[in-house]
Formats: sequence, C-alpha cells, structure tokens
Amino acid sequence: MLGTCALCQKNADLQDSHLIPKWAYRRACGVQLERAPAPVYVANGSAVLSNAQTKRHLLCEDCEQRFSKSEDYLASLTLPDGEQFKLFSEITRCDTPGNVLARLDRSEHAAHIAYFAASVMWRGCVMTGDCKLGLYESAFRQYLLGKASFPTEGVLSIALIEHSPDVDARGWVSEPTSVKVGMIWVHGFLLAGLAFRCWLGKAVPSKWQQISLTGPNMPKYVSILKPKECADFLAAAELAGTAKPRGKLAKSSLAGPC
Repeated sequence: MLGTCALCQKNADLQDSHLIPKWAYRRACGVQLERAPAPVYVANGSAVLSNAQTKRHLLCEDCEQRFSKSEDYLASLTLPDGEQFKLFSEITRCDTPGNVLARLDRSEHAAHIAYFAASVMWRGCVMTGDCKLGLYESAFRQYLLGKASFPTEGVLSIALIEHSPDVDARGWVSEPTSVKVGMIWVHGFLLAGLAFRCWLGKAVPSKWQQISLTGPNMPKYVSILKPKECADFLAAAELAGTAKPRGKLAKSSLAGPC
C-alpha cells in the first residue's frame, strides 16, 4: 500500500505494522499451562479467545526494521527463565526497603528498553489515539528517528513483575493508554512481565530523572514489584475480572486473559 510513512514522513510502500509485537501474544499464550490456542481479548465488558491484533499500514520498510531491532532485543530480555524471565538474571537488587529497586547490570539495556517503550507509546498515539502524547508526539517521533534526545520533560521507567503463585504476569499484554494526574500525563502498558510507565509534562519534577531510563543518571535502575503492587496490573486484572466470558472461552477452562 503506497502512502506517507508516519515516522519518517517519506512516500513509500507502507507495511502492515503492529502496535504490539506479534511475539508478545505468542509468548503470553505459551506461559499458560493450558497452552491457549489464542489470546484472551478483553474489551467492552466481554472476554473472548481472539487472534485479532491492532495493526495498520503505518511505516515504510526501513522504519519497520528500525522498530524491529528494539522489539527483537526485548524479546530476548523477556525469554522465560524458570518462573521468571531473563532480565531478572541481569539486575542487582539494591538494599532498599522491600528490595523494590534494582540496578541494570548492563547499561546498554536501558537504551534499548527505552526506545522500545517509546515506540509502542508513539504507535499507540498515531494508531489508536488511546495514548495521548499531544504536543509531544513530534518530539517522540524525532527521538525514534534518532534526530533528538528523549523529551527532557519526560521520565520513562519499567517495573519487573515478580512471579506469583496466583498469576503469571508474563501472560498479560495491554495496549498503551494515558491518564492525566494533576498537570502530568501518565502513559503506560503491560507486556511479557514488564510494566512500562512514562510521566510527561512541564510539571514532572526534575529529580525524577534519577529513575528514568532516558535520564543522565548512571547506573540505570528498574523497579521490582509483585502483581498486587503494580497499579497498571491491578487495573488490567479488574477489567478482566469483571468481563463476561463469551464464545469458546465460556466453554474452556481458562480463567483469565493469557
């Protein structure tokens, strides 16, 4: 399909671009004991088994490949490792109350994780509008093109969600959404056991840059949370818990989204 690439703005043959990488859905189903035949899709109060994924003719081949590099990097970091995933073996927990903070052992992980998170949030802005970047959409686009640094008024972080005997967070995927808290916009999504968060706006305290994957601080840090301690996960779980199973899902043994 010929058109204008949303990222580089060049006329090109547009690829069928996914909002969330295809591997994330396969990974989500793979961690389930039941080996679900398709992800459980929750929307509008209903839950169904569906392979439907948000996609659009959006990017030229060069920009599609640009995003694929960060997607492949995240796919590697989130490979299953026992009850956790690979990234847990590449962090050092800090001596903080509850041991909820950890240092990335390899600093290059931060740049790849940040780029991936920004790319998904930007795609959520231009594809569905559910991630509301507003005036910062252009700044995100320039960052993703490698022409500018991440917006200085933004703080980007991730939380690694620990294994729980009650739920496997690696089996949850959510598309990026936004909420305004006071004068700050908060954007976030879940994927493969990670919770991504971005705080954006002039009211974001400058000291928060100390926890940002895109800030000047070294080393880089991540949070370690249990599912019940992650606000984004709890919100997704509440939606799933109140959704009514329909179709084949209503007849299966699956109790929640994969």
